[in-house]
Amino acid sequence: MDSLDRAMELVSRWKADRQKPRAEALARLEAVTKECQAAIQVWQGYLAKPGAPGDQWTIVSWIGPERAKQLHEINLRARQNVEEVCRMAGPGSGRFVALDEDVIEMAYRMLTPGETGPDAANAAIRKIQERLDYVRGLTQRLRSAKPEGKSAPARTAGKKAAPKKAGKKSAKPARKKKAPAKK
Repeated sequence: MDSLDRAMELVSRWKADRQKPRAEALARLEAVTKECQAAIQVWQGYLAKPGAPGDQWTIVSWIGPERAKQLHEINLRARQNVEEVCRMAGPGSGRFVALDEDVIEMAYRMLTPGETGPDAANAAIRKIQERLDYVRGLTQRLRSAKPEGKSAPARTAGKKAAPKKAGKKSAKPARKKKAPAKK
């Protein structure tokens, strides 16, 4: 999420003539928010109907392959939106976006010793909620940021720019080296 934070810093400093890309960045952030909410619903769906306990090693065995696949697809969409915001902001933010952690907590991790599927689901919901709050904060920060300055004003036809002064030439011309005399 560090790349997204850098992207929002850059986007918030955009000039007033970049309102359309700024609106696109906001729309992408709102899409990430919706994906986080969808992931929370998948995890809560598991908690509402947990089914048979799985093994002691994987979360997928507890929540099932269908829910795991749903979470994976939601994460892909959320990640795509984050990457697009970073791409729009410029190379200063998107350079390391592939190394950032996933926005959505997925079911492809091992259970810790003594952890159950419902414990993992509750932990995943907490993490996603933290990230959701973070993205909402970025969205609010971007909405409240005033665009910096306006685009460069057009030149008026009556005024001309002052001519540039030519640099001084050296007073003495460069001496040519004489070739040594042949004997």
